Amino acid sequence: MRKAPLSLSSVLVLALAAGCGGEQSSPANSGWSQDLGDPTGQPLRRTETLSELDQPPAPLTGTTATPPTEKRVRHDVMIAKDAPHPATCSCLAVVVGEPGNPRFTWQAQVPKLGADVAVVAVSAKGVPCPGMAEDAPRRPSIAAVEQEGADVVLTIEELAPGRPQASGAVVPRPGPGGAVYVKPKGPKVPYGRPATGAGARCKVQ
Repeated sequence: MRKAPLSLSSVLVLALAAGCGGEQSSPANSGWSQDLGDPTGQPLRRTETLSELDQPPAPLTGTTATPPTEKRVRHDVMIAKDAPHPATCSCLAVVVGEPGNPRFTWQAQVPKLGADVAVVAVSAKGVPCPGMAEDAPRRPSIAAVEQEGADVVLTIEELAPGRPQASGAVVPRPGPGGAVYVKPKGPKVPYGRPATGAGARCKVQ
């Protein structure tokens, strides 16, 4: 007996039945991968919460550094009047220390500075200066602060009357093996040479 050809609707029914067979659960055919799951059951990516994002970042170190604006020549600090004024260098007394050192006098409140800096103050008061009269006007002033390798060097000038005198400075601490020095600004300036012996600059500390 000759079988009748299948109708178009019968072909579609058979095709749908084949698509719903046992191979539908095979990972190779489904587009899913069994390797994507984390065996611990934890999510693959940790999602930050809003409260965590609001937390400020932790500081890199616990040391408070002094702002660069504070490391400069200053007019508001000087050697205290009742403090000893021995000749540290030629014609000049120099004090190096912490901001609260009693040998310093501040015109305003003592600033809070980090441990990465030191305060320097200079004065010619009561310091003998060969070749100059005792009552001669003397106004040593810090003209510049420079770092030369591990050393910190302050240049001292003779300031003309009427100009604000820079009697102090906040300077970086010297590096390993370094020191604080002062030197004169030009050959005619009497301040800042070694108190004894020769040399272009005087070691303070």
